[in-house]
Amino acid sequence: MKMRSQILFAQLPTVIIISLITIFFIVILSSIKEKSESILVNNFKSILAMQTISKSIEDINDFYINNPQHDQSPSEKVKLLESTIERQLLAQDKNIKEPGEKELTKALHEKWDTYKHKIQSHSLDPYQKDGNLYKEIKQLTQDVMGLNQDGLLRTKENLSVFISNYLIFITFGSILSIIFGFSLSWFFTGIFLSPLSKMTEIMSQVGKEDKITFLHIKGSDEIEELSHEFNLMTNRLEEYHKGSLGKISKDLQTFKSALDALPDPILLLDPINNFIYTNKPAYRLFGFSEYIRKTPSLFHLTDQWKETLIRASNKVLLTKSNFVPDKTEDTISLDKGNKKKFFLPWAYPIKKGSGNGLQEIEGVVIILQDLMRQPFSETSKTDVYETVIHEFQSPLTDIHMAIHLCVQEAAGPLNERQKEVLFAARNKCDYLEKLCQDLLNLSQITSKSKILELENVDLNDVVLKLITSLQLEASERKIFIHFEEPPYLSKIKANQNQIQTLIGNLLRNAIHYAHPGTIVKIKLREKKKFINLSINNKGPVIPLVHRKNIFKKHFKVPGQSEERSGLGLYIAKQITQSLGGKIEFKSAEKQGTTFWIDLPIEL
Repeated sequence: MKMRSQILFAQLPTVIIISLITIFFIVILSSIKEKSESILVNNFKSILAMQTISKSIEDINDFYINNPQHDQSPSEKVKLLESTIERQLLAQDKNIKEPGEKELTKALHEKWDTYKHKIQSHSLDPYQKDGNLYKEIKQLTQDVMGLNQDGLLRTKENLSVFISNYLIFITFGSILSIIFGFSLSWFFTGIFLSPLSKMTEIMSQVGKEDKITFLHIKGSDEIEELSHEFNLMTNRLEEYHKGSLGKISKDLQTFKSALDALPDPILLLDPINNFIYTNKPAYRLFGFSEYIRKTPSLFHLTDQWKETLIRASNKVLLTKSNFVPDKTEDTISLDKGNKKKFFLPWAYPIKKGSGNGLQEIEGVVIILQDLMRQPFSETSKTDVYETVIHEFQSPLTDIHMAIHLCVQEAAGPLNERQKEVLFAARNKCDYLEKLCQDLLNLSQITSKSKILELENVDLNDVVLKLITSLQLEASERKIFIHFEEPPYLSKIKANQNQIQTLIGNLLRNAIHYAHPGTIVKIKLREKKKFINLSINNKGPVIPLVHRKNIFKKHFKVPGQSEERSGLGLYIAKQITQSLGGKIEFKSAEKQGTTFWIDLPIEL
């Protein structure tokens, strides 16, 4: 039998139990439905019939009180009311259920026949004794309604007791059934998987004994096939073991060659600080001779080297973790010819797994980092820089989205204090995302190896798109944006992303520093061979003492820019200069602050 079939068979008891519980639920619900219908069909219809009869007899009596001409034939209205009473009495005869209801219905028939006979014989006197007949009919209808109302309440109480009893029965029955079904499934699963347990036990002994282990297990088709494949693997391992010593020697030589190819000196030490192996850069660094192979020890080194390396090795052996050196304390110097070199010892444990699941320390690897080696190239630094920023941006975006969902109360309502904290966190995320973008832009600008793609850029279109994207931020700060579009504007040759960064930084600054309720004015015009863009806002004046530093990297005007990175204007100037343009500004109390750029139409 296939393992899949065995597993399905093991789950069959649970499926049967769940099916029986489902059928039982359907039966119970049908019974409750019938009980509910009995309330509506019998008692409720009797009550409605009596209400209709009572209202009709009342209307007839009122008619004869208001029309005392007994000798006239009954009007159409009276005939209609008589017909209604007759129909309701027939309906009542079919709905008799309660004890005593049949006698009351019979008496109601007799009183109505008497009342109707008086109407037809024109002898009805609603003021005299016929008034008592009217009251008797009314009282009989009230009595029948009272019986059915009591029956309605009694049936409801019986239904409640019925539901409560069955709920208790269903609860305990379901629990016992599920436990029983789970027990059966557990039992059959254990039977079907017992070959696997036996196989696991046998396989755990592989390698612990010198003898070859073979499996002879009967079970599902897949388990028997697995047992066969295991036996084949055991044969191959035995053949491999016989011829593996030569391969181990070859692998060891490959490992040594790999260590020798590394530029850093590497020392492999055993737990008592003797050399296991040193690569060629280490041989050249320390000037080891061949006799060191006979008496390998750290005592061949100077005292400073010996103490530092023994301290690093002992920390690794004690903590069973990596040793990270401190530049101020663990830097070691070595005079090599006319040059003095400095090294940092990084130490790592060589671990070997034991049979009890623990890892034993076989030795220590010490890598000597040459602090005088040439640093990364400019291209490598830029690539690493951008990679780190991108890796930082991804979790930051997730955090920002989570905070946004919390602010929107997607995870539940918030109190005012929680909203304040989340709004503050969201603002910090906005700041960090803007900082990441600024750093990426700065990296691209300062990278000399990156060639940017140039294209024809419509500055008018760029400004309109930026206004749309920043409109929400401006509205939150109660800032109005006015853009004076030119009637005609030539396109410039530039990189689209750089132009968006340049104008975006200037426009964001103008919105950020503008006073609430003021207008940010944007003008775009063409002057000879240049495109001039100016952005004006009414905000804090830039003090004269700080104006010479306004385009410097990370500069912030004291007291004005705590939430800014200080890179926006620096990046704007770098982009403008790379495009062959210029950027300037002026700041006055009444006129506000205006930044403008002149960009050449052609590079």
